Amino acid sequence: MRLKSIVGPSLLIVLSAAVLVQLPVAIAQRASGTGFIDPIIDVRRILLDEFVREPDEQQMRTAALRAMAAAVDDPYTVYVPPEAQRDFEKDISGTYVGIGAEVNIIDDRLTIITPMQDSPALDAGVRAGDVVLTIESTSTEGLTVEESIDLLLGEPETTVTILVRHTDGTEESLNIVRRRIITKTVRGLRRRGETWDYCVDEKLKLFYVRVSQFNRSTGGELRALMDQLQLEGLNGLVLDLRDDPGGALSAATEVADLFLDSGLIVSVKGRDPSNQESLYARAEGTLPDFPMVVVVNGRSASASEIVAGALQDHGRAKVLGTRTFGKGSVQHVRPLPFDNGTIKYTAAQYFLPSGRNLNRMSDSLVWGVDPDPGMVVPMNDELYLQMLTARREFEIIEQPNGDIALCADPEWIRSNILDEQLAAALEALQMRVRDDNWPNYGDSDPTLVELDEELQRLSGRRAAYLEQLEAIEDRMQELQSLAESAGDVPLLPSEVDLTGGIIALRDRYGNPIGRFEIRGGNVELALQTLRLQTLPIDDE
Repeated sequence: MRLKSIVGPSLLIVLSAAVLVQLPVAIAQRASGTGFIDPIIDVRRILLDEFVREPDEQQMRTAALRAMAAAVDDPYTVYVPPEAQRDFEKDISGTYVGIGAEVNIIDDRLTIITPMQDSPALDAGVRAGDVVLTIESTSTEGLTVEESIDLLLGEPETTVTILVRHTDGTEESLNIVRRRIITKTVRGLRRRGETWDYCVDEKLKLFYVRVSQFNRSTGGELRALMDQLQLEGLNGLVLDLRDDPGGALSAATEVADLFLDSGLIVSVKGRDPSNQESLYARAEGTLPDFPMVVVVNGRSASASEIVAGALQDHGRAKVLGTRTFGKGSVQHVRPLPFDNGTIKYTAAQYFLPSGRNLNRMSDSLVWGVDPDPGMVVPMNDELYLQMLTARREFEIIEQPNGDIALCADPEWIRSNILDEQLAAALEALQMRVRDDNWPNYGDSDPTLVELDEELQRLSGRRAAYLEQLEAIEDRMQELQSLAESAGDVPLLPSEVDLTGGIIALRDRYGNPIGRFEIRGGNVELALQTLRLQTLPIDDE
């Protein structure tokens, strides 16, 4: 009893002291959280109580969450509200419930670009080029693609009725039973009916495969295809990752692991130095060591950069094309409680086996994955758009054309698909298989090529903006003249004609660095649009 009477009060005193020590910490932590939220609660209450109109509280909350995500100044960190959840999950998983067709708006009507392989739309008789007139008696005239797709999506095993006008002018009502569609991400060069054709050199047994994005099914799709191509005598592969925006890290490592029997694929490093992960290839299931060319461009991003970079760093494949996009950031997806949406945020960055950081910053000179030396093959935007348009015709599911060649070749690719990069990749692969050498397409610097292409794009955008500014200026002058002729007060203040005037520029120390002649009378417009003529420097 004595021991108990002594220990009891002592223990109580110790526990009380511990509580007193911990209580201010807990209060401080709580206060820091509520201190952040308090002004938001105050603004919400003021607007709900006193704003001139009754606010939409849901819109206010969505705007606040989006603003918090935007405040971290990262384009890949976003808040996804509940109403956008379905489309977001579709992009992440590569699956959805619908009819399975690629669509677009043409002449203000929903048009079928092509039904998908093994899809309900194809089974129901939907054809490429069909114009969808109505969906469940709702006219598609004036609807956006998104609005039309919302009508086509639904629950599994439910029926949607569409009225289509075929290319021959006949109209037909089609009942389509929706089911879960798994987006196929592994494609060939062209269609033969429903199936893809992968052959690019029948004699040498060279094949072409394009991965459009990386989702949960990509690794399995590619594994099955490569097993099939091996049975056909696979001796070399062109792997096309152009325009591939990336996707799941697990899919990227699964694809890289197909071609690598060992070694680091990618390192993932977060803000905390202890939060790092290294992913390695395994020998089990590795494909034979045949020659490979990976084709990339400035729109190859994220997972596609991981695959291209890993294969290049380990000497497993040559990379051809232009420098990749430079998205080396890892996104985590976390649903918010009570179905309040999802936050997608950047948690780490990717590093290639060589240690190169894939991520591009605004002042970066090195980012992404470069083509191998001698493998830089640029295609400007105009040529690339022509190629995409030409290629589209060969991706449509339709009846096989008996006149089509059994296998593609570089000249067929150049003349029919207008794809110089793919033609060069195939020629490189042919040379490697025949002569055991790789070609050299020049010594272009991939950094300078990419910077030049970006400058050209910005120059084109600036020219378009300047045309708009000039058109606005001309219209303003017309309106001013009309107002003056009507005897009204001029809409614009009178301005001094500065045509031919000189603007002299000096550095901070007063040294002359340039003289420019104004080529338009409106000095404000001249300064905004930089319509200046450079003159010799004169220290007058």
